[in-house]
Amino acid sequence: MKTNQRYLLIIALFLFSCVGLEKSCSSCNASNFGGDWIVVQFNTAGTPFNCWKMAGVSISNEEGSDGIWWKNSSGHLVHISGWYNRVQVRGGDWSAAASAVGIDLKKCSEGVYKE
Repeated sequence: MKTNQRYLLIIALFLFSCVGLEKSCSSCNASNFGGDWIVVQFNTAGTPFNCWKMAGVSISNEEGSDGIWWKNSSGHLVHISGWYNRVQVRGGDWSAAASAVGIDLKKCSEGVYKE
């Protein structure tokens, strides 16, 4: 392999690893230090029925399960599993985050999705 090809290979590997590293770091920070989240849970027909809009909350995946858990503002440990989507809100853009999981944010209130 020529020297120029080696340099290009090293640069390509570095660039691709940075993309994955950024995602991993964001996930780690959100799990350990908290973030702003929208979590929506769906019934078997694909209709949202539970919804949480949370600021400054740490959400963790339950190991060996499809569940997630977090501590709510009252100090209760909330655990859900099954059909749910979650999105981390970036830059305070709650509307775009709600759109990413297919819900109307105005219908999300205190853990219930109100049709």
